[in-house]
Amino acid sequence: MMKLNKVLKVVLLITVFFFSKLTFSFEGSAEGDGRFIISYVEHESIINYYVPLLDAAYQSIGIKPEFVLINDKRALKLLNLGKLDADTAKTTEVLGDYPDIIKVPTPISKIEVLLICQEELFCDLSLLYQPKKTLGVIGAKEFYAELLKENKSAIVEVSSFNILLKLFKQRKVDFVFMVFDEYSKETKNSFKNSMVVQEKIGYHLLNKKHIKLLPRLDKAIQDVVAIGGFVK
Repeated sequence: MMKLNKVLKVVLLITVFFFSKLTFSFEGSAEGDGRFIISYVEHESIINYYVPLLDAAYQSIGIKPEFVLINDKRALKLLNLGKLDADTAKTTEVLGDYPDIIKVPTPISKIEVLLICQEELFCDLSLLYQPKKTLGVIGAKEFYAELLKENKSAIVEVSSFNILLKLFKQRKVDFVFMVFDEYSKETKNSFKNSMVVQEKIGYHLLNKKHIKLLPRLDKAIQDVVAIGGFVK
């Protein structure tokens, strides 16, 4: 009997050890396999500036991130569910709908929302009141709810900046909302019939399970920005 009790104790200890290791691994990443997954979108500034910036910041605190291309809507949902660890950069007007997402305090981008119109149109927000006109946009509800509150134009919503540009150039939409920053000036300046309608600040986002990481990560981002040299 004593021998059996000893065997049971050993089995119990092994079981406790196994589950403690399993719990630790799931706290380390969204997938529970040691990866730290960060979503990004197909935008030249994100790819050429913000991904390298964040990669350098995370590496400096001992985390090797994995960047995965996911559109804005899906990324926010997955991040809120904890199936992603972080998102590269978003403005924060959407966070009220996602209680399990937190922002890193230091802003990493200042963006302009540009209204871009086909060359024959008078380019201002009055286009939103014209039912025969078509607006192309990404994340209408998530990012442009205020602007579209009284919209009467038709809306074509897409998930990729490249697709949105393609639709506009093919004249399949009359006007679009697009975001630009100082790292995408060349593309922005190529659109002559346009106007700035909003300015916003972008932040790196985390799932709240990583809240203890905030101070170190925030400092790392500040340090990398100060040093520079990470742009592709």
